Amino acid sequence: MLTLGRLGAFALAMAIVAGCSGTPAAPAEFGAADLAAALGRIPRDLSTVHGLDLPLDKSQLTPVEELEIVKARNTLIEHCLAGHELTYAFPPVDPERDAAKPRRHGLVDAAEAATYGYRDPAVFTPRRADGRQQPPPEVVAVITGTSDRRGVPPGGCAGEADRTLTPDAKPGQEPVSFGLSQRSYEITRTTPPVTAAAAAWSRCMAEAGLRYADPQAAIDDPAFRAGRASAQEIAVATRDVHCKERTGWVRTWVAVERVVQDALIPYQAADLAREQQHKERQLAAARKITG
Repeated sequence: MLTLGRLGAFALAMAIVAGCSGTPAAPAEFGAADLAAALGRIPRDLSTVHGLDLPLDKSQLTPVEELEIVKARNTLIEHCLAGHELTYAFPPVDPERDAAKPRRHGLVDAAEAATYGYRDPAVFTPRRADGRQQPPPEVVAVITGTSDRRGVPPGGCAGEADRTLTPDAKPGQEPVSFGLSQRSYEITRTTPPVTAAAAAWSRCMAEAGLRYADPQAAIDDPAFRAGRASAQEIAVATRDVHCKERTGWVRTWVAVERVVQDALIPYQAADLAREQQHKERQLAAARKITG
């Protein structure tokens, strides 16, 4: 979903949430036989699995694209406020800088591990405070549509911005593809190929005297929860990435997810096609606004 903590509390409150509330389960018809068939399509040579892209990705916004939508939405709201002789500027959004790096399959970047351990690098990247104040109540009322001013559009400036970005006034992540993506993650993380690769990763870690049952156990180590990463955390994270590469843990999981998603997609093909079009329309609108 949208990761906007670095954009300030008000930007978070104004973030796009429409369309994110629904998280459907996998179709009821997708059962053990479907999973067995999907696993049977995993390539024997995992070196043929290139990158980390998954079939459902084309229907979903990337973190950078999500922030493109936020930037455009903020711009529209600012223009709408100006039309009512009100001035407010949201904190600046740089999608390439501000988007959280996805870690769907855990930490995989050796350089990040060596510098930040398991922490999000953005948390420790200096940001210049821009000194912005929270908007006054009158501005909030016009944004949200609760103002008694004449001429405020239905739903306020936020509602007008949403209607400009998408015909259904629901910009943001797509619920069906997002839900199926979450479901495929849950289905595949306990499949035999993935658990076998996790066991191989655990043995690789043990060779360095590190005892973790699987990669998630290392991430969840209570010693790695607060402050900057210690030397021990960096050592564990660095070994973690090395062992993932050596055992092919991420490539195995991605290969399994690809075939499982390919099996899930036909059950809701029409919804996913509609969502892909919705994604493309809102991105086109956003890019037209922000240039």
